[in-house]
Amino acid sequence: MTGRSERQSDRQRSNAVRTFICIEVPQSIRERIARLQEALGRHEARISWVKPSNIHLTIKFLGDVEAARIPAVCSAAERAVRLSSTFDIEVGGAGCFPSAKSPRVFWVGLTAVPNPLAQLHGSIENELASEGFPREARRFSPHLTIGRVRSPKQASLVAEELIRDGFDAESFRVVEVIVMRSDLNAMGSVYTPIVKLKVGRQ
Repeated sequence: MTGRSERQSDRQRSNAVRTFICIEVPQSIRERIARLQEALGRHEARISWVKPSNIHLTIKFLGDVEAARIPAVCSAAERAVRLSSTFDIEVGGAGCFPSAKSPRVFWVGLTAVPNPLAQLHGSIENELASEGFPREARRFSPHLTIGRVRSPKQASLVAEELIRDGFDAESFRVVEVIVMRSDLNAMGSVYTPIVKLKVGRQ
């Protein structure tokens, strides 16, 4: 019986699509993050830096979703986005999770969470819940992940420099939300849009 269960589990995984809902950031911000990563890379710390082309603002991470349920995810996201209007986000500041002394994730943040973004997140959560997807237990804390620590050696030095230098504020207008799939290959994660949704009231 165990062998049969494992084979069923493998089939379920092979039919799953790693999925998240996000906002892409402008090329100007990605280029500045690339320069920041290059500067921080002078330290001899083992950090896996996120490719600038993959940097985005995650609204909802769904993880592995059965392929048959992807249309429901897209429909839920479309309903939520339709309720929103275009709005501005100001990227600024930088830090790490969970602490500067023991960092695991490096990020560039937002100067504030604008109400329309919080409302969009809430609408997406509600619409997905109506389709049977679980709500996120953690508080919504939007950020741009720029690196993940692979070894604690000298990682705190990188964290100190990142926090000290920060990231100068830059704003952009949100007009689109993307339901994205993530696939792993030998070069890392490859992100492919499943659907791009124009924010409802322009």
